[in-house]
Amino acid sequence: MDVESFLRDPVSRRTFFRSSGVAFVGGSAVLVAACGDDEDEGGTATTGQAGKADVDILNSALDLELMAVAAYTAGAPLLKGDALKFGKQFLGHEQEHADALTQAIKDLGGTPNRAKPSYDFPELKSQADVVTFAIDLEQTAVAAYIDALPKLQDPKLRGTGAAIVTNEAEHISVLLGAQGKSPLEQAPDAFVTGEK
Repeated sequence: MDVESFLRDPVSRRTFFRSSGVAFVGGSAVLVAACGDDEDEGGTATTGQAGKADVDILNSALDLELMAVAAYTAGAPLLKGDALKFGKQFLGHEQEHADALTQAIKDLGGTPNRAKPSYDFPELKSQADVVTFAIDLEQTAVAAYIDALPKLQDPKLRGTGAAIVTNEAEHISVLLGAQGKSPLEQAPDAFVTGEK
């Protein structure tokens, strides 16, 4: 898949993220709670309704983090200099996020999701492709966490999620700098009007 056409085509991005555990509702990315017939998948009967809901939300967040780990790992060979340095650092952050979410799921008595054997990433041919794709992933993660935070029942989990979303937003700022763009150039408007 060509990264330029992927990034220009919102339908392709939505299809990719939907297959990766992210859906778009009203133009915003949201985590899709894990669904299945197996009662043990994503949680146990002892977690209770609130705990089961939190496990489902955390597993969806874990899916995003595992995808980010895979993306930074796949993109690393194309990075050089400072971009390689922060790419490795961000990979470490994403792994820490995945580890924290895995532990939180286990603490709730749930079963953490595992990384997929492969992800359908667009073809990354250059450092610019990797950075652009990473920005898209990070922006999707931020939107998904913001949507998920108020749905978490446990205040401690909301704190963990808030810390992660803050870190993801910091990643976006650094990645925009790597593109030579000021984060202020990319700042959204205060209100969504539907006009461009």
